[in-house]
Amino acid sequence: MRWFSAGQLPFSTRLACLIVCACLLAGRLVYVGVADAARFPVQTVQIEATYEHITRETLEAILSPHLKQSFLLLSTQQLKKELLALDWCKSVNVRRSWPGILKVTLNEHQPMAVWNHTYITSDGILFNQGKVMEGEYSGTYLYGPKEQQHEVLQTYEKLSKLLLKYGLNIASLALRNNQAWELELTNGVTLRLGKQDLERRLQRFCRAYPAVFGDKPELLSSVDLRYARGMAVQWKQQTGK
Repeated sequence: MRWFSAGQLPFSTRLACLIVCACLLAGRLVYVGVADAARFPVQTVQIEATYEHITRETLEAILSPHLKQSFLLLSTQQLKKELLALDWCKSVNVRRSWPGILKVTLNEHQPMAVWNHTYITSDGILFNQGKVMEGEYSGTYLYGPKEQQHEVLQTYEKLSKLLLKYGLNIASLALRNNQAWELELTNGVTLRLGKQDLERRLQRFCRAYPAVFGDKPELLSSVDLRYARGMAVQWKQQTGK
């Protein structure tokens, strides 16, 4: 095996080595320059958000470490990933705008109801799974077997529109394990609808409500609508003074 000293290498080879070293050094100097946060700072942060559930303080805490980096090397993808991990975050757009402007647009989920201790949107998206305690949410509660949220949501929308015509609103709607439906109104009345003909049965109740129950809704406890032509009414027990 023959060994060559640098002086014995062909001139073209030595020149190529020098060029490569120069390029590496230049690249290193360029990187050090663009990585200098003092030279290329993030001068302005523009945040567009509603702050309904995600606070400005929360966003600032996530942004703060990134703002110490050079504007040119700040990872918008990493920042976006961290913001998307927030419970209420639906979508995020992070982009740089010269000179030194970081723009963040964040959209929050808008819950339509609670599904088995999880928020659900109008298009059936679940978020904050298992984190919603009973009574924490002031809107409607939906219950049912796993993976049937879309069916329950669609049924809720149909029944809700029907009740709204009579000035009534749903507090909760449940699909039991035996596939029977039970509905509770915001005035505390429970309606047992059974497994079929839900709208027809609910329509029957709504038509009877003003005449039969309208003047004493506070005394009504539950109504069983699982009968072909009638309903079974349970009144609240009244205690004498």
